[in-house]
Amino acid sequence: MDALPPLPPDVGRTVGPLLLGYLLHWGLFGALSTQVYMYFLAFPNDPRWTQILVYGVYTAEFVQTILITQTAFRSFAPGFGNIESINEEGNLWFTIPIMSSAIACVVQVFYAYRLRILAQSYIVPVIIVVLSLIQLGGGIATGTIAHQSRVFSEFLGTKVYIATGLWNGGSAACDVIIAAGMTYYLSKKRTSWKQTRRIVQKLIRLIIETGTLTATIATINLVLSLLPGKPTYFQTTSGILGKMYSTTMMVVFNSRMRIVGGETSEEPISSLEATNPRRRSSNGILGRVIISREEYTYPMDDWKPTSKTAEENVKSGELQP
Repeated sequence: MDALPPLPPDVGRTVGPLLLGYLLHWGLFGALSTQVYMYFLAFPNDPRWTQILVYGVYTAEFVQTILITQTAFRSFAPGFGNIESINEEGNLWFTIPIMSSAIACVVQVFYAYRLRILAQSYIVPVIIVVLSLIQLGGGIATGTIAHQSRVFSEFLGTKVYIATGLWNGGSAACDVIIAAGMTYYLSKKRTSWKQTRRIVQKLIRLIIETGTLTATIATINLVLSLLPGKPTYFQTTSGILGKMYSTTMMVVFNSRMRIVGGETSEEPISSLEATNPRRRSSNGILGRVIISREEYTYPMDDWKPTSKTAEENVKSGELQP
């Protein structure tokens, strides 16, 4: 039996980032699946377009994970020990830059729409949409160049630097503007209701955290693509970029939810069921868990302490500004 050819000395630098990208990608898909399931339990009556957005993005992420898994299996199973097999891009030219930028574009346009309602202006939302389309174009261009090169060792070059700059730079700029715009316009909303102020503050904190996180990942991915010596470290961050956008979007959606009725809960389950029969419950090993919803919409022009709607909301325990 012929011995396998020796592996090059830099095999770790070639294989390591790719393997880490696969592992992180699968982990984030598990987190995303959990977030979507919690959304399914807590918000069955959300607007139809919102549910289409959530389940549509999740379907795209599921397809991306299946395609990435197929490439990973080809590289590390039939191609085990063969550095040339690992060097081949497979379908990653489509699943990473094109699908990730498309998912990011959908999420960013959604935030632009929400910002349009919140700000009652088209200026900032239009800027966000333009930057989102620029990053989408950069992602498609990056995928096209990758498809032409076919192997990672011949991927990086001047054209890739420009395309990746448009892709990741546009994403980072878009995320920063979204976080800054949402924070600014949310902070301008004033209300005397303590529960509403608490939800607004939590929403501002989440938007800053998620926007900063996605912008940081996009920036790191751009920097790793521009390192001298053309290392393939960018494969790790590229593999998780799309999942970061969809997961952070679901975190913001699910921020309206409270899980109560556990061992540390100060509010008994019976009182929750009595005040709001629409809350969903589930049975588990440690007992039943009640998923409570905190609903909020903007603008808040009709939210007045003397309004009949406000009085009814306080009495029923629902927050529907």
